[in-house]
Amino acid sequence: MSSYHQPVMAKTCIDLLQLQAGGIYVDATLGGAGHALAMYQAQPKIRLYAFDQDEEAIAEAGQRLAGYDPVLIQANFRDLRTSLAYNKVKGIDGILFDLGVSSHQIDDAERGFSFDKDAALDMRMDRGQELSAGQIVNEFPLGELKRIFKEYGEENASGRIARAIENARASRAITTTKELATIIESVAGVGSKESLKTKVRIFQALRIRVNDELGALSSALVDAINLLNPGGRIVVMSYHSLEDRIVKNTFKLEATDCICPPAIINCICEHHSKLKIITKRPLTPDAEEISSNVRSRSAKLRVAEKKKGEQ
Repeated sequence: MSSYHQPVMAKTCIDLLQLQAGGIYVDATLGGAGHALAMYQAQPKIRLYAFDQDEEAIAEAGQRLAGYDPVLIQANFRDLRTSLAYNKVKGIDGILFDLGVSSHQIDDAERGFSFDKDAALDMRMDRGQELSAGQIVNEFPLGELKRIFKEYGEENASGRIARAIENARASRAITTTKELATIIESVAGVGSKESLKTKVRIFQALRIRVNDELGALSSALVDAINLLNPGGRIVVMSYHSLEDRIVKNTFKLEATDCICPPAIINCICEHHSKLKIITKRPLTPDAEEISSNVRSRSAKLRVAEKKKGEQ
């Protein structure tokens, strides 16, 4: 049985995409193809382009979507515009982003995403890339470690944890998730709820840095908005406050006309709005879904629509 998770808020996502027969759609985060399958089940007569940088996800999706005809693209969604252009796609009618790491990747001990499973410090979503969590932990300077933990993990003890890592690696390399978790516990304590949250934040921060998730998201959102046909929708589900902030601010910017500073009386920026925001506040899973899928509890869903007359 596949270890890929059930898609979060699947019906809500599909309803908000407003799929139309003959339309061109993108699943920017294919994973185990849960959302992609739901899209086909809702409207079989769509043309779907699906992205994932993980070769295992592409292979799994190929099996799960057998009988349909998606174009599966092994690439980071930061390559969205280039990859679609290669496939001669100039405009799309909708796009879905389901951000973060998949349950399958967390559950696969070899990937090194979880401190609950002892494994090599890896955390690469694309195993073809060079940078791994192990390299960051063992080679990055103290100040950069502190910045990563503070900026991406929003961890108050980032300085002390970075120092503990520096002290530990002075005698030998830190090579496994268990070793790193033990170092974090030397600062945050063992067994408490706060200790658990600290480990979650540090591992999350490393994963975000390894995969440049925030940088990729920022550029991909802009490309997606520009690719949308008039009336097309962008649906983004995030699980981290920094991701949600990027989505919120990008939507707000692209839904605003003049962005000149208040001191400028006559507009000189020539910026004009491209989007209409559909969700004034993010949508979240209901209690029933959270109960059946605890990993959905932090999900926030934002949706915007390309304004008519915009190209």
